[in-house]
Amino acid sequence: MDIRNETIIRECRFLDDTCFDTLYRCFSEAFSDYVVPFALTETQFRNHLNLTGVDLNRTIGCFNSNDLVGFSLNGFGEWNGSPTVYDAGTGVIPSRRRQRISESMFEKMIPEFFESGIEQFLLEVVSTNTGAISLYEKLGFKPVRSLALLQCDAELPRHDPRDPDILIREIDEPDWPLLSSFWDGSPSWQNSIVAIQRTNNLKRILGAYSDGVCIGYVVFSSKFGRIAQIAVDRKVRRRGVGSMLVGAVKASTAQGYSLQVINIDRSLRDAMMFFSHLGFYERLWQHEMLLDMRRSTNRIPQNAI
Repeated sequence: MDIRNETIIRECRFLDDTCFDTLYRCFSEAFSDYVVPFALTETQFRNHLNLTGVDLNRTIGCFNSNDLVGFSLNGFGEWNGSPTVYDAGTGVIPSRRRQRISESMFEKMIPEFFESGIEQFLLEVVSTNTGAISLYEKLGFKPVRSLALLQCDAELPRHDPRDPDILIREIDEPDWPLLSSFWDGSPSWQNSIVAIQRTNNLKRILGAYSDGVCIGYVVFSSKFGRIAQIAVDRKVRRRGVGSMLVGAVKASTAQGYSLQVINIDRSLRDAMMFFSHLGFYERLWQHEMLLDMRRSTNRIPQNAI
């Protein structure tokens, strides 16, 4: 390879709002052969950036001359009480892979984010993407959880709730302290309360009520059948409340779309069994990985970047 070309390829710099069109084209090409179909319209791409809190001014791109050939979308917020950057998508166009472009972007990002006060780097990577996993491990990322994408292509089994007086109705102003008290675990970055609030115009929240008291709820993407959060008060579980909520999502899902549960913690055995009984299967799973930059920034292996 031409040495000059190699140098140009590794010109990594942060983008800005004027780069949206170029970034969208690069994103579409980079994910054209992804393990899960990820073809987004321009509007859907904007929604993804909003959902994950991406800041284009702190999103990095890698250029070959003036052509964007790789990128890392970066969202910012707090995670478990610490300032965190979230990798909302790192990609390289097929013709430029295996040229250490991803490594070059992380080499630039990690020290700069740490110097700006960011303490953690959070990401998710599909379990079969061994090359990316190896890179992240070399950079110091550690696995936190396994997150599953569940899908149901068939009709839901017929279910008669034990309490016929339970009502399902829209929640316009969610009481998050109450709803989160139903949780057995915590949602992923893109299913967090903050993420839902950022995209509330694209989400519906339905609650299950008994005697006027909310005993369960579900958050999902209107029309597409993608469940972001679902939980039922522990005191009333195994009475059909969860099944009623999933059934309500199914009734709102457009024809041709399968029900999905996005990034559910695989260690939540009761939840996984619940969805299995409804006919959901595991389409894939991801490693949720975290880099504690307070401990790792000065110890990034040079042979990894």
